[in-house]
This record gives sequence, C-alpha cells and structure tokens, in this order.
Amino acid sequence: MRRLLLAAALAGLLPAGALAAAPVTPATPAVPEGVALVLSGGGARGVAHLGVLKVLEELRVPVDCVVGTSMGAIVGGAYASGMALDEMERRVRAADWTEMFQNALPRDEQPFREKQDSAGNRSAITLGWGGGEFRLPQSAITGQQLDLFLSGLAGDVESLSAFDTLALPYRAIATDLETGGMVVINDGPLWRAMRASMAVPGVFLPIEHHGRLLVDGGLVMNLPVDVGRELCGGRVIAVNLGTPPFGRERLNTVADIVLQAINLALEQNVQQQLGRLGEGDVLVEVDLQDISSRDFTRVLDTIPLGERAARAAAAELARFAVEPEVYARWQMHRQARLQRPAPIVTKVEVEGLRHVPPAGILAGLRQKEGHPLDSAVLEADLQRLYARGDFERLRYRIERDGAYGRLFVEAVDKSWGPNYLRFGGGLAADLQGGGAVGLFAGLSRRWLNDWEGRLNLDAQVGTSNRLRAELFQPLGLKSSWFVAPVAQVGMRSVPVYENGRKQADFRVREATIGLDLGYELDEWGELRAGWHRGREKGEIISGVEVYPKQNVEQGKLRVSAVLDRLDSPFFPRRGVRAQLLGEWHSGRFGSDLDYRYMELDTSWVRSRGPHSVLVNLTLAGSPDHELPAAGRYTLGGPLRLSGYRYGELAADQVAMANVSYYRLINTLPEALGRGVYLGGSLEWANLRNDALDAPSLGNRNSMSLFLGADTVLGPLYVGVAYASRVGEPRYYLLFGQPY
Repeated sequence: MRRLLLAAALAGLLPAGALAAAPVTPATPAVPEGVALVLSGGGARGVAHLGVLKVLEELRVPVDCVVGTSMGAIVGGAYASGMALDEMERRVRAADWTEMFQNALPRDEQPFREKQDSAGNRSAITLGWGGGEFRLPQSAITGQQLDLFLSGLAGDVESLSAFDTLALPYRAIATDLETGGMVVINDGPLWRAMRASMAVPGVFLPIEHHGRLLVDGGLVMNLPVDVGRELCGGRVIAVNLGTPPFGRERLNTVADIVLQAINLALEQNVQQQLGRLGEGDVLVEVDLQDISSRDFTRVLDTIPLGERAARAAAAELARFAVEPEVYARWQMHRQARLQRPAPIVTKVEVEGLRHVPPAGILAGLRQKEGHPLDSAVLEADLQRLYARGDFERLRYRIERDGAYGRLFVEAVDKSWGPNYLRFGGGLAADLQGGGAVGLFAGLSRRWLNDWEGRLNLDAQVGTSNRLRAELFQPLGLKSSWFVAPVAQVGMRSVPVYENGRKQADFRVREATIGLDLGYELDEWGELRAGWHRGREKGEIISGVEVYPKQNVEQGKLRVSAVLDRLDSPFFPRRGVRAQLLGEWHSGRFGSDLDYRYMELDTSWVRSRGPHSVLVNLTLAGSPDHELPAAGRYTLGGPLRLSGYRYGELAADQVAMANVSYYRLINTLPEALGRGVYLGGSLEWANLRNDALDAPSLGNRNSMSLFLGADTVLGPLYVGVAYASRVGEPRYYLLFGQPY
C-alpha cells in the first residue's frame, strides 16, 4: 500500500505530507512515522472503543496497525480485519449480551433429555466425579456463545500464519497462565486471539495456543503502548478506559472484592504504560462514569461516552488527519477484505478430545470431504453438538492450501466428565399440615460406548422414595432410534380426601422392569412405546379403610409422545409443550387388572415486554371409568386448582383449564436464576370419581395470587388461593420439585 501511495505522490496525485500518515500493510518497527492504535481492556466498558473509532473516522485519521487487550483486542481485531464500523456497531447492538455469557443454549434449543432433567429438577446442582473425588469446571463461563459472536466479528475462520496479512497489522495481548508472562498473539484464527485476550481467569475458560494456556492480557499489560510502538512506528493513539477502584461502599460481595483486586492490578500496569507516552502521542481518556467491567447490560451506553472523550481530544487527534482523497484510499484498502471462494475441504479432523470419541463429533457433521466449506451448516451442526452437554467449547478453523483447506474441529469436552453427579429436589407445603418433601441424587455416566450409551442411576427420598436405573442406548451414532431398558423400585404415599377432609394415607409399594423403543426428535421431543411388568402392593397406613388392600401383578403397554419447546419449565416466557400418554393394562401383558388410561397435557405461553400469559389444558382419565386406587389423577396445589390442598381431589376422569398471568418484576444473576415474577391464575376443572361413588365432584374453580422466582434450584413460589366450594383461603409455599 505504501508503494502505491509513493507512486501516486510522485505522479503529483497526493500532497507530499500524505506519506507520513499513510497506512502500512507490511508494518515493521523500522517505519518511524507509522501510527499505532492501542486499545485498552475494560470488559463491558470496552465497547466504548466503537465511539472513539467513530470520531477517528470523522476526523479522517488513518492508523497503520492495531494492538489491543481484552475487549480492546476484540474491537481492534474486528477493525483490523476490515469490518466496516457501522456493521460492527450493528452486530454489537443486535447481540444478546445476557445469553452470550450463559453456558447452556436457550432451553428450547437443548436436546430433549436435557430438558427432562431440568423439568424434573434433577440437575439443579451438577458435579463431576472421577478418581474418587469431585470435579468442578475450570471456569464459570465456557464461552461457546461468545466464540460464535467473535467468529462473526473476525469474518473468517482461517488460521493465519501472521496477523500482518490482515487489512491492518494486528496484535492481541494475553497472559501465560503457567508462567505469568506476557504473550503477544500474532497468528492463528483471529477469533481465538480475541477470545484468549479476554479470558478472565475463573470467569472464562482458558484458551490453548501453541502449547500455552492463555488468559486475559490485562493482567500483564492492559494498555499495550510498548507493543504498538514496536509494531508500526513511533507515534501512538492510546485509548484508555481506566479501571477505577470501587469505593468502600461498593465492596459488599465476594465478586466485588475479587474484581477490586483485579482492577488494582490492572491500574498499576496501565500507569506504567501511560508513562511511556511522549509528546508525539495522543491519549484518549474515556470517563465511563459508574459503568463497571461486568455491566454487559449497559454496553450500548458506553458508545456515546467514547465519542465524547474522542471529541474532547479532537484538536490533538487532528494532527494525524489526512486529506479526504487519501483517507478514502486508506478506508478502501482497509475494507477491501480478501474475498475468496470457500475452500474445498480435503480432510476433517477433530482435536482436543479426552473421553468423547472423535466419531461422536464427525457423525454429527454434514460437512463432507471433497466439498466446499459450508460455514452456516457447520456452525449449526456444532451448536447442536454443543447442546448435548458434553463439551466446554466446540469451534473450528481452516488451514488453507490455495483453493483447498483442512478443516480442524477444536473440541474441548468437559474436564469434569464423563461421570456426573446430579442433585435436586424440593419441598411443598400448604401451611395446613399438608405437602411433600423430596431429595434427589443421581449418577449419569455418558459415552458408555461409541454409540453414546448413557446410564442413569437415580435415587429419591422423602414423601416418596424411589430407586431407578435406565440405560439409554441409541441404535447408532447417526440414529434417532433408541432402546431404553429400565428398572425401578419405590414407595409413595397417596392422601385420600372426602368432602375436603383427609380420611387416610394410602401407601403404594411397586417394583417394575420395562423396555422402551423410542425415537428422538432432537430438541423437539421424543416418541416412546414399551412393555412394563412388575408388582404393586397398596394398603392404608393411617385413617379409615377407604381403599382395600391390594397385591397385584402389573403388566402394561405404554406409549408416550412429548413435545417441549418452553424456554423454562417453571416460569416460561415463550414456547409450547404437549404430552400425550397412553397405558393399556391387560392380562395379555401380565396384568391382574384390565383398564386403559390416557392423559393429554398442553401448555402455551406468550410474552410481551415483562408480561406473560400461560394457558394450560389437561384431559386425563380412563374410558373404562373406574381406575385403581393408586392410579387416579389427583389435583390440588399451585396452579392445579390452587384453592384445594395437595392431592385433595382425585378423579377417574378430569378436564382442567388454567390461565395464568405473571409479570417480570426483577431479573436474577445467571448464577441464581432467571427472574422474579408477580402474577395470578384462574382455574376450572370438571371431575368424576366412580370408586368413591362421588360423581357429584362435578365442576370446580379456583383463583390465586402468587410471587414466584425461577431459580437454579427450581421454582420458588409463595401464593394464596381461594375456591368458592372451600370458602376460605389456602396458602402455599413451594421450593424446587419435591415429587
């Protein structure tokens, strides 16, 4: 580029002074007149660099290279790659900064089996287990969604031999986690350099690069003036976002104290680099007021503050300005991003796996060798594989050789897997002596074999006790078909009410085995059909002999279909869920009883702003009228005819409708949950119980008001309800899922 500008100057097309400010593509320290743009780190505050870049473009200030740390490395990398500033801002504004820093994909995009665990609150707490000890994640945030965003900013997944081949030479600063030394990243995929530079230890997963484990560069050089001056010349435009320490009134939590310690360390190395600035340099100090490095909900507020700071330094920045035609040529060069056709993939390889076999990834990719790279399809496949829950990160890069390229999938499976301990449970009380309590613990062993077999061993103790083992075995890596042998023993207590008075507690002991054949519908749901055989014993353990003792053989054919696209199982704000269950108990399947049971349960929710409306419809019961004592459908408790106690109503046939409204009144940090809600419900049901000769159960209605929270440990619900037939309010407390 400099040679072209020199030729233009000799031809009399450019003013002689334009050479001093012309950009340098093959930048070297030997060019003293070069201008280095140095962007500091700052977390969420770093988006302010966009505002500074806006003013630089208005003033027609070209630069010869870009060096950045942390968020400065991200903004600087996108700018050095040639991305237009308005496109960069569009992407920043369109990004969901809340979901970007979540480990899991939105629930409605997760595989169905993951949804099952969350709906039953069986994975509220998950730990790894191996070598006789608990295993924990290396970081709070794995960063898969962030990696995807950075890939879009970088514009290419190609692994570059040197960042000098970008539109502007570029460097990202990182810290070697093992030695504590500074690492200047000058090659590899651009998105990975950005990502390594902002990997705050303990918050983001460290990034491996050339055998080094890298974390946030701000720990060693948050404002890399020296690196910028060395890269492309003697003059520097430094943009410092500052890391002001909190006042004592802000040091209230562990997170605040840790962040304060980091800020103090950053400020020391920033002051050292500020001392390296000379008379020919320009410093832009951005006052970001009370916006902290973790205020990612306020990133857009930082852009005008960056503009304001740059305009305040406009007189000094104007020293680097060039004529309009010179700047136009520079901008054309910067944005002339190399447009090459997608490479023909000659080989697909997987790197970095520990316990997941490479075939487990390759089988899920539609990209074929000998075909052009289809980035959109590949990204979708990687997101679907990531959603299974086996990986911390799943990205890719291309190593080109002319029109061809080798595709490398960079897969980091969970360091705390493949054995996972899962904990959950909860308690429910109607504040009148009724309710339930349950604690859940389970062991999940994934990748038992190369076909992704999974063994789940579950235990629940409390009001109901249960031991359950299921082997979930797909019939091939690419197959949606699966078989699932299951064995279960348990005991549960069924309350028996008559005319609102508790008459007895009926205890049921059961042991069953079964075999299901099913078909997974990816994140949508599943279909199952199977034969189950066992024995069931039931007896009254307290109260009057409402039901006779029973000791029967059970044998049934069971079919089910589930569709689940809710974004939360507890307080959803979008989506739909439907479940259809059918059971045929018959002597031909080994049963002493002959009856049929069907259940259809559907939920639909829509939101606008903080307001949500949930509609639930349920049809359940037997066309054969009388069900066995332990098989009746029970109602009562929050949002299930809330004006009645838990299990107060039992029926052979049920039709129920529920309309709930709730308003989001506060959000929760990701570590705690999703949100806090205030709402109410209107509920109606028609019931029939033939066994108790009570067809007059008839129509029942109820209404409720509640305060709830969608927490990582399950739903938290405090409510009051009223039913006209009861005539008095009922109060409820629910935390987690006790059943």
